[in-house]
Amino acid sequence: MIGRCSLAGLIAALLLIFLPSITLAQDFSFAVSPTEVQIIGLRPGETAEFELTIRNKDEVSHIFALTTFRPPEEERREGRAEFPDAGWISFSPLKIEVPANHEANVTVTVAIPPGREWASYDWEIWLGVAAESDDLLAVKVYTRLLVSTRASPLSPLALAAWIVVGIMLLGCGGYYFRRRARPG
Repeated sequence: MIGRCSLAGLIAALLLIFLPSITLAQDFSFAVSPTEVQIIGLRPGETAEFELTIRNKDEVSHIFALTTFRPPEEERREGRAEFPDAGWISFSPLKIEVPANHEANVTVTVAIPPGREWASYDWEIWLGVAAESDDLLAVKVYTRLLVSTRASPLSPLALAAWIVVGIMLLGCGGYYFRRRARPG
């Protein structure tokens, strides 16, 4: 009798250990793209928008909810600080129904409030997408959002324009000083 109880306990323990792994090993019934978004040079007081695409690969329609998640320091990219306020990020719509084997877009808006205290930072926050479900195990897919409020580097075209302007100013200066040095 004791042997049967311990065998039943062992089987139950093994089921508890391996059943979640089997469930997690299955292919997700949805996908989100892009998996990473970089916003560089977003100055305080400005906003940026981009779209997340949710692809429902299941045979039934699902309602997807969007949230933000502040990853712990060890999960963030090196040199990235925690995003100061998740309220600066909004989703339109916040929940969306995606028919079976279809995709839908959600607009994400990032709005940094005005203020010098928000300049010159590199932040990271994750955007979570999950199908609303009554299941015990709910899968959430994250998109990594990297926001930089540092000034963006010059584009190659802007750099070329500055070089041309510099050469013109040097030429004008040389012409002026040569003319001025010439006797009357």
